[in-house]
Amino acid sequence: MSGTSMACPHVSGLAALIHSAHPKWSPAAIKSALMTTADMTDHLGKPILDGDKPAGLFAIGAGHVNPERAINPGLIYDIQPDDHITHLCTLGYSRSDIFSITHRNVSCHAILQKNRGFSLNYPSFSVIFKKGETRKMVRRRLTNVGKPNSIYSLEMKAPEGVSMRVRPRRLTFKHINQTLSYKVWFISKKRMDIKNSGFGQGRLTWVSMSGSYRVQSPISVTWSSTK
Repeated sequence: MSGTSMACPHVSGLAALIHSAHPKWSPAAIKSALMTTADMTDHLGKPILDGDKPAGLFAIGAGHVNPERAINPGLIYDIQPDDHITHLCTLGYSRSDIFSITHRNVSCHAILQKNRGFSLNYPSFSVIFKKGETRKMVRRRLTNVGKPNSIYSLEMKAPEGVSMRVRPRRLTFKHINQTLSYKVWFISKKRMDIKNSGFGQGRLTWVSMSGSYRVQSPISVTWSSTK
């Protein structure tokens, strides 16, 4: 039996459990809760392995699900319907293509100007530096589902070959269901003037001052030799 054959029914059951505890949460919110609270270590506190080596992001994803923490994640990355339209614009879909999907007339130019850096509000980051690119900016929104008057500070481990800048570095939530946004700049320190490619991985975590919550997001960075 494959790992996926075991993982799928278990995670589906956990998603149903979270939905029963939070019936108003969207599928994206449930996914966020599962991903941002996952463990990167095994039951002995050691790194999860892929064969005889520590598992990388493409093997482990966000980590091993933690049901107890996922029920009460503190913060969630939720996705609104309009985020999907922004994502279609980011992917280069035409106005007619988007209308055939959404039955809405939209201006991608206006949407991308307004929502610069936003696409889908995923609880993970995937950054691709194409040939000649050295800088990327991404925006994310977090919604407080934990406690009022909560303060979160930033911890991060930048992928090798990348420097990161995050603003703000502290998020203060006064109310439940309050949403705040932040920006992340990824600056490549690699020179791509010859034909090569590469991959790096890191992690961005928002930690509550009370110590009750750790909201983790995996980061993958890819360098492509194509434009």
